[in-house]
Amino acid sequence: MQWKIGHLFAASPTRTTLSVALVCSATLVGYQAIHGAPTPDKTPEQWQAVALADLDAVHAAIIAAHPGYIDTANPGVRLWTEQGYREARALIPRVINYDTMMSAVRYYVTGFQDGHLAYSDNARSGGFHEMVNGWRVDEHGGAVVVTAVMPKWDGPLPTLGATLLECDGRTPSAIVANDQAPYFDRRDLPAVRNSLFPELSSLRLAGLELKRCTFVRPDGEQMVVEAKYRRMPTMDVWKGLRSVHTYSPDRRNRYDFRDNVLWIRVPDFMPGPDAAKDLDIMSREIAALRDVRSIVFDTRGNAGGDSAVGQQILDAVTGGLEFDTSGLERQLQVYAQWRVSDISISGINGYVDMMSERYGSADPRTQETKQLLARLRDARRAGNPWVDSAGVPRLTRAEVASRHGRLRRFNGTVAVITDGNCASACLDFVDQVRLIPGSVQLGHATASDTAYLERASVPLPSGNQLFIPIKVWRNRVRGDGETLVPDIELDVDFNSTEAVRAATLSALRR
Repeated sequence: MQWKIGHLFAASPTRTTLSVALVCSATLVGYQAIHGAPTPDKTPEQWQAVALADLDAVHAAIIAAHPGYIDTANPGVRLWTEQGYREARALIPRVINYDTMMSAVRYYVTGFQDGHLAYSDNARSGGFHEMVNGWRVDEHGGAVVVTAVMPKWDGPLPTLGATLLECDGRTPSAIVANDQAPYFDRRDLPAVRNSLFPELSSLRLAGLELKRCTFVRPDGEQMVVEAKYRRMPTMDVWKGLRSVHTYSPDRRNRYDFRDNVLWIRVPDFMPGPDAAKDLDIMSREIAALRDVRSIVFDTRGNAGGDSAVGQQILDAVTGGLEFDTSGLERQLQVYAQWRVSDISISGINGYVDMMSERYGSADPRTQETKQLLARLRDARRAGNPWVDSAGVPRLTRAEVASRHGRLRRFNGTVAVITDGNCASACLDFVDQVRLIPGSVQLGHATASDTAYLERASVPLPSGNQLFIPIKVWRNRVRGDGETLVPDIELDVDFNSTEAVRAATLSALRR
């Protein structure tokens, strides 16, 4: 029997991944909206009313649509639904502007510790104001370094390039964990925490002001800066602190074939219509290559998307995985359950439109999504809470090897490179590569998922959106919150493809 790589995940037509901290800093996402006509700012009392309205709407949406709320296997979701709601309401008196409004709502959302449950930042306006301390820091090589300061600032500022040691007796990491993570992303993942250091610039809630910070200048001298917060226009903050150049990797899926090594860059699992056509061309080209001895899948920067993209690439280059299927019918089944709600129906209806645009209405992937939509609507009419996907056998890496698994069209070395961004469909892709006997994972540990996936969006009173998972996996091999740790760590500049390539090939030769 031929077992197509990716078949274990075929019950999931689409994955949309916009994890708050892993895709990019959530605040920076919102800055994309500030170049339109500015909306007048509000008073603290008005922002408190907005926070309460959004919080109530998020609470109602979780009750109505989140799979975890009716999942008897995970009572913690229902517990936080109410406990977190009460705690977040208690923060509303500390709301003074748009950013602190978002903090009150995000405190609730991040308490579920699920990257697929997120509160957007698309209602930000150039007419709003922020409370900022005038400096920005980023993580570089394990140090927290000043990368920008506000121009024409009235008062002392740290020197560009200085290293932040502490503020008020707390390390930068402790400040991020206590004063930033609850309002962005609470998951204790290196990529998440490192992405939050720039957020030390802005006040998350009244009462969280830093007071006295110690830096080490590039010349080795220490300097102490009294932190002063000022109310600044959002556009000025963007120009002074947020528009700092950071590395932006090439998002194109592409390949390089030299020295018998097929290096496939797969940073994008959410291609638009044009990129989807390019993917089809690439798939045909890599399937036609000869004399390939090693295949390296480079997922750096991939935070998820459509799992069918990874499946398409794997099938094209390897032909799929086959193994002894004796007794397979007795295996525990992996399957998905979709929570039935108006929100999930609306979300899948949107997926149908997206798949039709990307692949065409007659494509099997689009048709599969249409069938799911019809089943959800039928279940809604019948009053059923769940729609189940067809199950597939639960197979571990060791079991595939014991069943003499092999790739249909390739018998050389297979490797996958990961970083801390890898989540959702990227994790599924790495799961699939790791099933190949003898495959090697290199790089850094991935991000993690809960069992709740596939997101729908809910419009909120503020103009922001709630992204909410609508599906739960049952019996998945990878556990809730489990990261995929590489077989070989790569200690090189991950922004340099040539450095990563050299280190990878050197490691594979050992």
